Amino acid sequence: FSVWLEDWSAVQVGSDGMRLLANAQGQAGPVALDLTLRQTRLPLLQGNRGLDQKGPEPGNASYYYSLTGLDTSGVITSAGRPIEVTGVSWMDHEFGTSALSGDAVGWDWFSLQLDNGAALMLYAIRRQDGSLDRAKGALAWPDGNQSALTADDFTLEVTSEWTSPKTGFRYPGSWRITLLGQDAALEVTPLIPDQEMEVSFVYWEGAVDVTGTWGGAPVSGAGYVELTGYGEQSGAYQR
Repeated sequence: FSVWLEDWSAVQVGSDGMRLLANAQGQAGPVALDLTLRQTRLPLLQGNRGLDQKGPEPGNASYYYSLTGLDTSGVITSAGRPIEVTGVSWMDHEFGTSALSGDAVGWDWFSLQLDNGAALMLYAIRRQDGSLDRAKGALAWPDGNQSALTADDFTLEVTSEWTSPKTGFRYPGSWRITLLGQDAALEVTPLIPDQEMEVSFVYWEGAVDVTGTWGGAPVSGAGYVELTGYGEQSGAYQR
């Protein structure tokens, strides 16, 4: 495959890899990435074998899979300075034609990769009053074992909040995730509080640190969180 937008691109490399290229002009100088990602694990199929129901209406669903544990290397340029990097990446691909239903206003989405080999995706769709419309997820292990998660399998608790100094919007600032069937308790904290995105609409999206226990043993990792619908029309949340 080869996907591009002007000079930004994602191009297949061999049978199990892709190369990402992008660049822009930042306030302090050029910013860019040139990364090669190699697939090391089976795709994580969200929902029912990749078809994820988003609402009660017929057809309100999307096709959704994730590539976790992507072995990554390349160069990131910050303020004109190239930095060689290695790490582990996560790619989500979700596509469909439906939208949020009823009085749903946004979602909280988590992708977490832990040092015990677990790859965990969770999301919760929120209503106007801050209650949850639905919550789901998926758990995968390096041996290919995967399991779908429902709202009965986990709890998501907001443990602090953060208010944007630019927009005044109030977001969750940290979380405690409990996986009831895994004896797992995870504390999720942003690497930096201000990762608010001011694009065509304002939302919060950024990198997080994970610590906690799993099966009685310490566990740690890294992840990514996306928060939408916390603007002027929906500042409240509850768990």
